[in-house]
Amino acid sequence: MSMTDDLSPAAVVRRLERGQQIVIPSSNRQVLFGLLVALVIGIGLLAFFIYVVTATIEDGRSPWLIIINPRMWALVVGIVGCLVVAPIGLFVRMRRRESLVLSPVGVALARRDQVLPGTLLPWQDIEAIVFEKAARRGPKAAAYILTEEATRRRLGRGHHPRLLVRNGFVLSPRRLFPVLKAAHARFAPRLHGPR
Repeated sequence: MSMTDDLSPAAVVRRLERGQQIVIPSSNRQVLFGLLVALVIGIGLLAFFIYVVTATIEDGRSPWLIIINPRMWALVVGIVGCLVVAPIGLFVRMRRRESLVLSPVGVALARRDQVLPGTLLPWQDIEAIVFEKAARRGPKAAAYILTEEATRRRLGRGHHPRLLVRNGFVLSPRRLFPVLKAAHARFAPRLHGPR
């Protein structure tokens, strides 16, 4: 996506009306920020671990006190998680680079310019798009509220009537919501007929 791409709701609807697809790529900035946070926490935990081990050995205490202490094992798990597992997971996420693709037909996920099978959600299957808290204490997120018919079709595959829009795209959930809402308002009525 170039810096000149206008992803305002009006511009997106105009491009969709011309039959173009809108690709909203994943954000590298969020992945790099997550990597930075994981590395800082991991290095902090490692420094604390080294400090505790050296202080225990310098005091002449038995190394078995370190080995049998559950808090030290929790530190080891945290260090491995932050310095090994988190970077691997974040690099895999960067490599996968999923994008949200809007079209006059619906919305789908894509990877490397190929729409992923089974991810197309037609506009007529969406009753509404809402922006609300996904969990009681969590941040707000965009969600698709499916029609009753779409919910019945998807229940066999373990889906619920509310599908959260995955975040991590170049548009934050707060900026993505009006884009999705405008596209839905423009293309769903034509497919549903008058409501």
